[in-house]
Amino acid sequence: MSVRVQCPSCGGPVVFAVGGSMVAVCPYCRSAVARGDRAVEDLGKVAALVDTGAVLRVGIEGKYDGRKFQLTGRTQLAHPAGGVWDEWYAAFADGRWGWLSEAQGRYYLLFEQPPSADRPVLQELEAGAAVELPEAQERFVVAETGTATVNGAEGELPFRLTPGESYRYADLSADGGGFATLAGPAEPPALFLGRQVTLDDLGVRDSARATHELREVAARRASCPNCGGALELRAPDKTERVGCPYCGSLLDASAGDLAVLNALKEPPFALRIPLGATGTLGGKERTVIGAFRRSVTVEGKDYFWTEYLLYHPRDGFEWLINGEGHWTHSAPLPPGAVTEGSHSASVDGRWFRKFQAGQASVRGVIGECYWKVTVGETATTADFIRPPQLLSLERNTYWKSEEINWSLGTYLTPAEVQAAFKLEKPLPVPTGVAPNQPFGYTAVYKSAALLFVALCVLGIVVILSVPSRKVLEQTFQLRGPAAQPLAPDSPPVPATPKVQEFFTDLFELKARRNVRVTVAAPSMTGWLVVEGDLVEQATGQVQPFLVPLEFYTGVEDGETWTEGDKRGAAYVTAQPGGQYSLRLEVDRETLRDEPLTVTVEQGASNGGVWLLTLLGILVVPLVTGVCHLVFVNRRWQNSDFSMMNAAAVGEHAATTRVTKERKRKKGNRREV
Repeated sequence: MSVRVQCPSCGGPVVFAVGGSMVAVCPYCRSAVARGDRAVEDLGKVAALVDTGAVLRVGIEGKYDGRKFQLTGRTQLAHPAGGVWDEWYAAFADGRWGWLSEAQGRYYLLFEQPPSADRPVLQELEAGAAVELPEAQERFVVAETGTATVNGAEGELPFRLTPGESYRYADLSADGGGFATLAGPAEPPALFLGRQVTLDDLGVRDSARATHELREVAARRASCPNCGGALELRAPDKTERVGCPYCGSLLDASAGDLAVLNALKEPPFALRIPLGATGTLGGKERTVIGAFRRSVTVEGKDYFWTEYLLYHPRDGFEWLINGEGHWTHSAPLPPGAVTEGSHSASVDGRWFRKFQAGQASVRGVIGECYWKVTVGETATTADFIRPPQLLSLERNTYWKSEEINWSLGTYLTPAEVQAAFKLEKPLPVPTGVAPNQPFGYTAVYKSAALLFVALCVLGIVVILSVPSRKVLEQTFQLRGPAAQPLAPDSPPVPATPKVQEFFTDLFELKARRNVRVTVAAPSMTGWLVVEGDLVEQATGQVQPFLVPLEFYTGVEDGETWTEGDKRGAAYVTAQPGGQYSLRLEVDRETLRDEPLTVTVEQGASNGGVWLLTLLGILVVPLVTGVCHLVFVNRRWQNSDFSMMNAAAVGEHAATTRVTKERKRKKGNRREV
């Protein structure tokens, strides 16, 4: 049942439509009116609301987790760094109140938990620290600590609001979208527990969803107060700072009209991608609305890279980072999704190796920025790599506030960036190896492995499906030295020739099957060489082959030893079907009577050929692997940490400082 009261400040009607609300803002004079048991109280005037481009508004209805709610009010809170964000208050049909926070296009629905003494001390929390909450089963990480100041408000609120009041808070993030806020001047602090949500999760009515999905903030045209150059603000509702692309001056946009903060005469750096360029990355359209020149200083020398700010009204902000010609597309990541160690970090079970750490400073700004950036501001940074991915951490400290931001990026080639933004001018060729640049030939490993397995399977199939067939087996008697006559007047017996020639019987060969010729001399000692020809009877065509044999034996220290083999084989490629014979020339070390057996088989597998083929396949991945090692070594020469320590990934890995030459390349930080 609604209650109508009179504003104690202006006398206008103030309606309390929700039974559980404690404060309503007068729509006429902006006084915060608190209702009590007997009278209403004027808590003071709130400031006019700043246009944040909010999609939500007071009066919107929705459904979350099966329960209907209505947004009854909003407060606007100021950050110490100068930004503002909205908090909406949802009155549920079951009497509960929900806190719906909206910032940079992201929404968090939280519910206040019952008071408890078992909570962290708010003043002792630091960004990045792990926090356990008895009310939740999730692991939380402190994403931000700071001081919020109540600036403006509208509608009905479920708590007693004091205009201009400031209080400490800590935002906590968990993996999977869990979110929590600890807030309040008192200890223990109040706890608000919930998760990140979307408009679909909130069940916002169709008209509001259509407004969100189709909403395009009209670009605002303005002039630079320093040089008069025409400016087009593509996200005017979220822009806090503007860098003039003509004179390089840094302008303040928080008060509506642009005001000069730092006047310059020329842009601080050149852009590879112009402001306003629209491109498709990861299947989503993005517009370049700003760019930042950042650097690290090593031994008194500066090393630079450029970060392009990408924006879409529905999806918020992302980054495209360029250094040394390398590119990385990066998107924000909830701090709770990352588990950080001293030398590694993990996201969704994927481990990233720590690559670099340092202090990065802003050296120039062109275009729009969603926070009150200043030239010279610094952030503590760390990069973790799992090529082609780059996991980056930035820690910012403001007056009485601290914040960490994680982002996950993917390496892009200049060709991919040029195609995404349809750039006419070619982008520079990259130099060196970027931290997250992938090796371009890893597909060789998979291809070689598949080919290796395929050949092994093919060999097995051939052996099993085409058994060998013996087509000839014939034994010849090799002659020893001729015996000379005993009678002195008898004519001499002709000497046995050292090379003896034999011809085999005819045999039949089938077409398209290889031929194996096996030679065995079971009584031989020394060496024996068979030079043969496979002769086709119909045409006289000859296929030569060679079978060398060696066999030695002896006794040494009372033990018998042998070396070599009395059996050998040669392979002849498949021949046309028909009648064939073998011509054999046998040369040997020792002439003596001994048998020589020749066997001809068809369909016999040539294991040596298969082995050589398989080894030949392995040559390509082996050479690729050597090149890969050289590539990885070049990457880690740019790192603050040695490759061996990084490979350990564990917490016990020891860091090491790099040499002067390695430090020289540290400008590749976030190269992203």
